[in-house]
Amino acid sequence: MQDLIIEHAVAREALRLGFRHHKFLARPLAGTISDAYQFTKMFAGYQTREDYAETGGTYIDMMNVAWIGGTGGLLSHAPNRVQSALMLIDGFEPMGVTQLGQDSVFMMPHLGVTSTVHPEAAMEVFEKDCLVRLGTCIALRGYSDEDRKAADVKVTLPNGEEIQRELTYGSITKIPLDATAEATVTVDPTMSFDIGRGFGRELTTTVTGGVVGIILDARGRPLRLPEDDDARKARVLSWMRDLEMYPGIDQYLA
Repeated sequence: MQDLIIEHAVAREALRLGFRHHKFLARPLAGTISDAYQFTKMFAGYQTREDYAETGGTYIDMMNVAWIGGTGGLLSHAPNRVQSALMLIDGFEPMGVTQLGQDSVFMMPHLGVTSTVHPEAAMEVFEKDCLVRLGTCIALRGYSDEDRKAADVKVTLPNGEEIQRELTYGSITKIPLDATAEATVTVDPTMSFDIGRGFGRELTTTVTGGVVGIILDARGRPLRLPEDDDARKARVLSWMRDLEMYPGIDQYLA
């Protein structure tokens, strides 16, 4: 279990660093002396080029990303799908409402080759056997004091049942919802948080479920971890418990 947790931690960091570099590359090009001068002015004040990319100097706006899909043996062989979901969330840090999916048994690259010969067959296998719908991540942008209210959430399930949650800053939780089901979600953030319509503005939308369901992420963006070692460990462990990522984890940490 300890080896598995370490492996997944390394995977999250690898995804984060790789995507951070990709965001730096997806930026306006400095094609002229004037452009280069403007870019230099924009870059001033940032310690690294990746810091510049994460604070607006990139074409990639995670609020506009509707889907994140993952492939690779490590994701495919994760014993628990919620482990895969958190690797994608921590690696790419989606904001707003984002659907999550993953490759079931690492067949996406092979289906990509197959699609050049039999596109219909490749798509059928992709939809029925390859794509695992993990669910929908609803993530707030912004920061607040630790454990202060971040948003009120109301989820209306297909059977009419309503689930209401009060999200506190620094928390992450999930609500079960089948992959074939849709639910109506209303998020009413405080003035410190944005769900896609502006800080403090309510959003009502329809989301699709998955193996994990609906993930409500109020940890803020970009993710910030406590600098104190004990506080950081306690916070990460609380996320694992709340998402039921590693059953019986406490016996391995005793």
